[in-house]
Amino acid sequence: MCRLIFETVKWKDGAPCLLPWHQRRVERSMKLHGEGGASVPDLASVLEGCPGPEDAGVYKCHITYDTRGRVRPPSYEPYRPRMVKRLRCVEIPRLDYSCKWEDRAALQSAGAGVGEDEEVLILQHGMVTDTRYSNVVFGDGSSWVTPETFLLPGTKRAFLLARGAIEARSLKAEDIGKFRFCSLINAMLDPGDVVVRTEDVLL
Repeated sequence: MCRLIFETVKWKDGAPCLLPWHQRRVERSMKLHGEGGASVPDLASVLEGCPGPEDAGVYKCHITYDTRGRVRPPSYEPYRPRMVKRLRCVEIPRLDYSCKWEDRAALQSAGAGVGEDEEVLILQHGMVTDTRYSNVVFGDGSSWVTPETFLLPGTKRAFLLARGAIEARSLKAEDIGKFRFCSLINAMLDPGDVVVRTEDVLL
């Protein structure tokens, strides 16, 4: 069955960010889920054919492709991060989001009942994973640690690990209190952009 997958690319000051990391994830997704003979979308060519705004600023670029390798024209919208003040831990042991599927119904249902300034932090068998739209890092003001367990192999997470800017560790829910902060990271967010105090992480 043909399914839709997507990438969210940060478009900043007229150029894409971390594009090689996004391309690697596309290649991985197509290797695992692509239909026989399907070509692997080339994101650089896609963006060259339909570039984003040239002005200074940050835009969210959404690129959808399918498991047959067909790509839709990218869309762009000005980006403003959603401010999160509290995280609610939710245990969902069987949730699988190892590929960036366009159908996010299972992820979205995990946030039923959360407030506008809240987000869910998903646990699997007591281990910390991700929020519905980001990986996470925990810190004390001098360094950042990310869970070894995660739902989605995030591009920013992979980039920061490769640079040695964050460290991956095994993190259980009860370990959260050992840190001062939790920061949400994804293609659009760097550590420190959206920060929640660990006393505001509700277990």
